[in-house]
Amino acid sequence: MASYSTYKPEKVRLHVVAAKAFGLGAVSSVCVAVLALSTSLNTTWTRIALYTLFQCIFHTLEFFITAIYNTEETDDDSFILGDSQLHYAFVASLAESVVMQRLFSYNGYYLGAGVVIVGVGQFFRSLAMYTAGVSFNHHIQQEHAAKHKLVTGGVYRFSRHPSYFGYFWWYIGTQVVLQNWAMAAFGAYKLFSFFTIRIEYEENFLVSFFGDQYKSYKAHTPVRIPFIK
Repeated sequence: MASYSTYKPEKVRLHVVAAKAFGLGAVSSVCVAVLALSTSLNTTWTRIALYTLFQCIFHTLEFFITAIYNTEETDDDSFILGDSQLHYAFVASLAESVVMQRLFSYNGYYLGAGVVIVGVGQFFRSLAMYTAGVSFNHHIQQEHAAKHKLVTGGVYRFSRHPSYFGYFWWYIGTQVVLQNWAMAAFGAYKLFSFFTIRIEYEENFLVSFFGDQYKSYKAHTPVRIPFIK
C-alpha cells in the first residue's frame, strides 16, 4: 500500500472526483435495481443493466486501486472515463444488443460464460495494478523514476502485461454477456492492434530502463493476448 504522504492534492480536483464517483454510484444503483426487480435475465434491459454495471465496477476499481496502491499518481482522470473511444464502444454495444435481441433470443449459457470471462479479466486487471503498486501507471513512462521497479512476481509470472491481458478478456466477456458478436470481433481486432503498438512502444522504454533483466523476462514470459508474443 502506498503512503498517503505521497498524495498530491494539486493533481486531484475533488469536485470532479466526487461528480464521477456519484455518477458511477447512481448508475450502478439503477442497474442493481433493474436486475433485482427483473423476473428474467434474458431480456434486453437486464443484459444492458448487467453490462453497464460491469462498466461501472471497472472504472470505480481503476480509481480505487490507484488511490490506495499508487497514491502519488492519483488524479481525477484515474477513473479513465475520458477516453472517447470507450464511449463510442459503449454506445455501439448497446445499439447492437438492441438489434440482436430483435433478431435472436438470448441464451443463458452465453450469459454464464460472459460473466465468468468478465470476472477473470477484472481479476487479472485489478491484481496486476495491486501487484505492481507504485510501478503501475495508466500512462507509459518515458523516464525511469526511482520508484519504478521491474515487477516479475505474482501475476506477472503468468503474463508480462497482465493488466492488458485482463482488460482484453474483460472486454470480450462483456460482449459475450450481450451476445454482441460484431462488437466482440471488432473490439478484439481494435484491442489487438492497440496493444500490439502500445506494447512494442512501452517495451522499448522498459529495455532502456532495465536492460538485459527485462530482455530475459520478456523472453521467458508471454503476454497471453492472442497473436501477441
